[in-house]
Amino acid sequence: MHKPKRAVLVIEDVAGKRIRRFYLSEPYPKSREIYLTVEFDDETELLIEVECLPSFGITHLAIDSSGELAPVKRSRRGSIRSLVKGVR
Repeated sequence: MHKPKRAVLVIEDVAGKRIRRFYLSEPYPKSREIYLTVEFDDETELLIEVECLPSFGITHLAIDSSGELAPVKRSRRGSIRSLVKGVR
C-alpha cells in the first residue's frame, strides 16, 4: 500500500526574517476560527487564519540532567480564552 506524502506549505516571503513576536488569538469568544500571527522585526507580519474547533495544550520543556527534553511545568490545556490569565 502506498502512503501519501504529507502536504507542506512553505512561505518563502518570510525566509531570513527575525521574529519579534508569535501569538495565537481568537477574533471573538467561542470563535471557530483562530489567528496565528507572526510579527517580524521589519514591521511586517504574517496572519494565518485557521478554522477549527480549537483546543490547545501548552507544555514548557527544558533539557534535564540526562540531556533529554522534559516538562518543567505542568501542561495547560483548553481554549485560548481559558489559557489567557484574567480572561473569563
